[in-house]
Amino acid sequence: MVVRKYTCMKGLPIFVAIITDDALTDLDEFAVSFLHKFQEEGELETIQDFRNLAGALTEEITKKYPRVEGVAVVLFPDKAAVCSLWGDFMNHAMCRKELYDVIQIMTNV
Repeated sequence: MVVRKYTCMKGLPIFVAIITDDALTDLDEFAVSFLHKFQEEGELETIQDFRNLAGALTEEITKKYPRVEGVAVVLFPDKAAVCSLWGDFMNHAMCRKELYDVIQIMTNV
C-alpha cells in the first residue's frame, strides 16, 4: 500500500492510497494534474462537489493502473471527511483499518 498526501487545492488535504503491483513513478504528476484540471472546471463548494472529486479521481486511477487492487481517496474539506473506496479498501476491514491508521499517523507527524 502507498499513501500520498496532496495539498495542491488551496491547502485542502487529499490522501490517495493505492494497493497495486504497478510502478507508481508518475503517480504524483498524474494526481496533481487531475486535481488542477478538476479545480479549473468549477469551484468546490458543496459536499457533493467533494464527493464528485473523490469518486472521479478514484475512477481515473483504476483506469490508469491496470493491476490496481484497491484505491482510496480521502479528503478533509472544512469540518468534514469525504472518502471514495474501491476494491480491497471497500471489501476488507483490515485494509480500511490500516489505511485510516496511516492517515492518522500522517496527520500527526
